[in-house]
Amino acid sequence: MDSGEIARPAKLKTNFFNKTDTDYTSDESSALLGGPIAVPPESKYTPRQEPTTSGKTSSFGAVFIVVNACIGAGLLNFPAAYQAAGGIAVGTSMQLGFLLFIIASLLVLAVCADVRNSNSYQDIIQSMCGTTGNIACTICIIIYCFGTCVTFFIIIGDQLDSILAFITHDDDKHGHWYTDRRFTITILAVFVILPLCLPKDISILKWPSSVGVLGTIYVAAVVVANYYLLPANAATHIVTKPTSWTDVFAAIPTICFGFQCHISAVPVYASLKKRTVSQFALVITGALVIASVTYILTGIYGSLTFGDQVESDVLLSYDAGNVTVTVARAMILCNMLTSYPILHFCGRLAIETVYTTARGLFPSNSAHKSRSSQFLVVTILSLLVFVTRD
Repeated sequence: MDSGEIARPAKLKTNFFNKTDTDYTSDESSALLGGPIAVPPESKYTPRQEPTTSGKTSSFGAVFIVVNACIGAGLLNFPAAYQAAGGIAVGTSMQLGFLLFIIASLLVLAVCADVRNSNSYQDIIQSMCGTTGNIACTICIIIYCFGTCVTFFIIIGDQLDSILAFITHDDDKHGHWYTDRRFTITILAVFVILPLCLPKDISILKWPSSVGVLGTIYVAAVVVANYYLLPANAATHIVTKPTSWTDVFAAIPTICFGFQCHISAVPVYASLKKRTVSQFALVITGALVIASVTYILTGIYGSLTFGDQVESDVLLSYDAGNVTVTVARAMILCNMLTSYPILHFCGRLAIETVYTTARGLFPSNSAHKSRSSQFLVVTILSLLVFVTRD
């Protein structure tokens, strides 16, 4: 080597999971959509290293959060989706088939999150696709979270109307001020939902999520129990096969939406005490097994009980005076109240991403935002959702 030639360090020949910091900077600093990716100087994380900060969520708690993010009021639609798709066998087969792809996609997200120690879905898109892809993705996430939160409020109002009608024996929703939908939703929004949306870390939502998960399991148990307790209806016609090959597509929206937890899965992964892909694989496997069993039991026994006459909301197919069904509505209400903060958390992260991108900051700087600004974002987003619910 000549004296005027600058010596360069030899580049290690390693596989993906053994890359050095230099490898990531040189090989992966170009976005998939073009343009360089801005990487903060302090970002030294590779999949072989431990994260700089440890999370607060145990694997058991993470399972509850993921399950609660998956299961919602869509559970009530599975019997109708099974019948529309061509019967129990077709619906169950489709669900299990999609489940494999869903697990694989969640693991891919975990591996991508490890590339730059990403803490949100938006951070992954920033590291993989650059600022252009990140902005487009963030806008989609904000729209999705906003629309879903509005839907949650509508479902909460519907469940409250049915529960209060059962308690007061009065179907007039505006008969009393304390049964008025606007009053009841406002009370729950201010004293239950808003406090659950304020925590800065998603890990604290494991406790309310456990209540929501137990509530949905109860709903599935009610559907199963009533199949055996109610007298059989000889006129019930149960669909056993699709009348057309296009019928199978009828269940796809319900099934896909029923397992939609990808946006919230990344913050959950980032909050794990032991942040490894193998540990997260156990979390999502356990969570999706619980969700799948709950969906399948509800879909099968709801179909067997009411056949092709089942309502899109299976609880509407039961007698309004059935106490177990009214309690099931209360459990769905609990699930909505505890699922809402998870989607709200993801929407808040997306809004913070827009803020940091507009100011030219790195995503990690958003973690240092003041409590007052965080409270302002939560309050404004909650008010927008609350006002739009009607």
